[in-house]
Amino acid sequence: MFEFPGGVPLRAVFDNATEVGRRVGAQIVTSEQFRRFAAHYGLDYSFTNPYSGNEKGSVENKVGALRRNLFVPIPQFFDVKGYNKRLLEACLKASDGKPRYRKGATEPELFEDDRAALSPLPASPFACVTWLTRKCDKQGGFRAGGNHRYSAGPEMASREVAVAMGAFDVTVVGPGGEVVAEHPREWGDAPTDSADPALQLRLLRARPGGWRNALARGDRRRGRRHARAVGRQGGDGRRAGRVRRAGGPRGVRPGLRAAGGRCRECLG
Repeated sequence: MFEFPGGVPLRAVFDNATEVGRRVGAQIVTSEQFRRFAAHYGLDYSFTNPYSGNEKGSVENKVGALRRNLFVPIPQFFDVKGYNKRLLEACLKASDGKPRYRKGATEPELFEDDRAALSPLPASPFACVTWLTRKCDKQGGFRAGGNHRYSAGPEMASREVAVAMGAFDVTVVGPGGEVVAEHPREWGDAPTDSADPALQLRLLRARPGGWRNALARGDRRRGRRHARAVGRQGGDGRRAGRVRRAGGPRGVRPGLRAAGGRCRECLG
């Protein structure tokens, strides 16, 4: 959050944000995550009075202007990180050369004055994650953040791991403190499985009896059924498209043979 301006303000005023905390009468209740964040950056903070938008009219006006200019029509995107980057660039472009009506200077000039008054950043940024402890199943997988399955790798089978759940990434840490796996964070109610079937291939070489329940076997069967179904419908699904491209102009079967060759290479 403070890496872009390059420093930490002496004090921040929050408008009862749910993940930060809220004022209830004279009492202020903050979340544990925010308390860690404030301690990490040495940040002093306070809260506005609830339902008192008139106390910060200029801020409310700026929020309304950005909403009308940048969020109408409602944007659609698939990459949140990429969209946030484009959104920041659009905000900077909107203020480029724009004069501040009372200060007699442009907004970028005033921003540079504010940056000069910031406190230095700590040596490392704050890790905004939630730590969990999970015991892996016999395949080295576990569930976290809802009905989402992640893999720590076959070597972590039946062992306990620490899991850092971030907004975009999931990091799995082994018993010795080493990072054993990283996955994109999955969201939503639909079940997902982030396990990589290729991680099981060398284990299957030592224990071929596990082929019956192997992810690679399931993916191979599903891929064939899906390719046949798409072929009958005359469509071009995402998975079938990848298989067809791997097979070149001859279609699906060479693509499946290419995938089988890749499996044999992994098995040595």
